[in-house]
Amino acid sequence: MLRDLGLDDRALVDANQVVSYFNYVNRIADGLGVELEDEWPDERRTVRAYPLAGRSLPPVSRDRLPWVTVEQMREIDRLTMVEIGISLEQMMENAGRALAVAAAHLLGGVAGRRILVLAGPGGNGGGGMVAARHLAGAGAEVELQLASEPERLTDTSRRQLEILRRAGLPVQAAPPDPEQRVDLVVDALLGYSQAGSPRDATADLIRWTSGRRALSLDAPSGLELRNGSLHEPHVVAEATVTLALPKLALRSEGASGAAGLLLLADIGVPAIVYERLGIPYRTPFRLGPLVEIV
Repeated sequence: MLRDLGLDDRALVDANQVVSYFNYVNRIADGLGVELEDEWPDERRTVRAYPLAGRSLPPVSRDRLPWVTVEQMREIDRLTMVEIGISLEQMMENAGRALAVAAAHLLGGVAGRRILVLAGPGGNGGGGMVAARHLAGAGAEVELQLASEPERLTDTSRRQLEILRRAGLPVQAAPPDPEQRVDLVVDALLGYSQAGSPRDATADLIRWTSGRRALSLDAPSGLELRNGSLHEPHVVAEATVTLALPKLALRSEGASGAAGLLLLADIGVPAIVYERLGIPYRTPFRLGPLVEIV
């Protein structure tokens, strides 16, 4: 069971030692009436990391998931909104919240961290703006960089921008300085509808991400999910939060190097939508709304 959750031998031994030592010390302290310290100095606290093991996100096997095409995902979105009645704003809110949780997972917490959100004009950019709001609420120093003039935003994304402005979140008018230092770049430039090579300001922003830690929403910008083409320039993400179900193109050999770790977020699509489309579906979100595809 513990191995299914991603713990390796080292993590299992450490867990055994910690539990055993706690039980020992707890009983000694209780028996002798020892009063423990209220605080320990930071230098005495050591956080041990287990690469790709000891995950804090529930793992889900990629072989147990249905992988969908862009055309199927469009129909999933349409049915969810038109026939079920879940609005685009609701799904965007869920996507952005999951993106913020993923950022906290990558950084080990976001309080005091500098995060730049790159937002395109469509729904992907709107999800990035929702994430910016949640990250700021969690104590991160967040700035938003638009890839286009605000007038070109879709109606839903424009409403998210207005919310951020009223909340006082900085929106950069000029491209980021080449020397600007951030702890994480959130790539919400291009979603599953991207086609062809990125152009103009979007391409410039993608090039700016080179050498920086990046987290992408749904797909790394520059990866065309319709056919799996990896264009130049493209974002090389440390992790990608894909939505509802993973897209087939993310399984391609070229995509794996650009997408990084694949995370899957629940955006509220009910199971009946998949049933209507003949997609075999068992929820991967039994242990939480954000999981890691392994």
